[in-house]
Amino acid sequence: MFESDDMTEKPGLFSKYRPDEPFAWRDMRLVTQQEFLQSVVALAECLPEQPYMINLCRDRYHFALAFCAALVNGSISLLPPNRQPQTITEMAAEYQVGNCLVDDGLDVDGLNCIDVGDKRKDAKMTTALVMPAIPGDQIAVIAFTSGSTGKPAANQKYWRTLVGTSTLLAQRFFCNVEQRLNIVATVPAQHMYGLEMSVMVALHGAAVMASSHPFFPQEVADSLAQVPEPRCLVTTPVHLRAMIKSEIEMPPVVTMISATAPLTSDLSRQAEQAFDCEIKEIYGCTEAGSLATRRTSAEESWRMLDGIVLSEERGQPFVSAPHLSDMTRLQDCLELLDRHTFRFIGRGSDLVNIAGKRISLADVTHKLLSINGVEDAIAFMPEASGKHIQRLAALVVSELSNQEISRELVRFLDPVFIPRPLKRVKQLPRNEVGKILISSAQEIIKIT
Repeated sequence: MFESDDMTEKPGLFSKYRPDEPFAWRDMRLVTQQEFLQSVVALAECLPEQPYMINLCRDRYHFALAFCAALVNGSISLLPPNRQPQTITEMAAEYQVGNCLVDDGLDVDGLNCIDVGDKRKDAKMTTALVMPAIPGDQIAVIAFTSGSTGKPAANQKYWRTLVGTSTLLAQRFFCNVEQRLNIVATVPAQHMYGLEMSVMVALHGAAVMASSHPFFPQEVADSLAQVPEPRCLVTTPVHLRAMIKSEIEMPPVVTMISATAPLTSDLSRQAEQAFDCEIKEIYGCTEAGSLATRRTSAEESWRMLDGIVLSEERGQPFVSAPHLSDMTRLQDCLELLDRHTFRFIGRGSDLVNIAGKRISLADVTHKLLSINGVEDAIAFMPEASGKHIQRLAALVVSELSNQEISRELVRFLDPVFIPRPLKRVKQLPRNEVGKILISSAQEIIKIT
């Protein structure tokens, strides 16, 4: 849409606007860049001019339409970590927002819910398009952490940062692909990973996004079948595990990409064998976006995206890059191998100390998941009670008895790290990206 020699100053909605090039698949039909641009301009004229808009659209095309229309109007899109009414109303109150953009009839008390689908139908299209120039330092979105270990934290994202990250991801994943990849994503567009790897790479990575938002394995298979080859599936470890267990035949994909939670080498190898393609994993965080990648089945270390540099100060890892506004401190524990590669040790909030011994909660969860007969699991530190030494707790989906699970864990873990209580449940309280709110896990443990 807007081409400039200096893409960091005023990158447009498309890195290179070509009217007849494909942008998205929607309702089994290809939407061109020009058609999308016309809809964006028309919707922007219909929206109220306000500093903030909450984007709750589930359909990925509607999300992209609302996101770009708000961007053209200079409005900042707020991307909540979930669709719970309390989360939305609290966010609206904090940012003094009166409008939210929806596409599925969602009604939030106290807010004017604007249906993007209805507005799109009523909007007047124009062929005389005015190319909007979007400043690189314009705040495009405020994304929120999942809140799995506490209150969701807000992170401002400049337009040049989103453009820069998506461009680097496309260079890493798509540079050797002869045809445009058609991307199906199981991750909501409100999540940074979903935004970068579905919406933004369609705008700035020469990929074509599918509007669908599949969740269950059969929905994933159906969504893949609705777009032509070559296909790319953007997903999570939770979805990968569910697809393998379902044994549903999936249409061929060129590659699968995983993020939001650690992907174990065992699961990666199983998925590559089941789907006959390579699985790539992304390391990143809401604060800085996607940062590094690896093929988990074959690599232990991570390689930074081109142009992103690692550094260390007083034992703390930092990243810097031209598209990032500042040097960003990472909250994780990393072993820096050089300025561009590292080994992941654990999340900063993931390391616990019990009786003078330290371990990563992710490691305990991994050990639980490696037990034959355990379908899903999470280990966490319950709320402190009394003066006793705290023990880990765990929720497990399995038909094995607690004693059988504990006997298996003793083979890998120091006895002080064996979860007690260990509660078997029918399913874990995961959200759309597979994360679990620790508060929800705490409540389940309290009930017992």
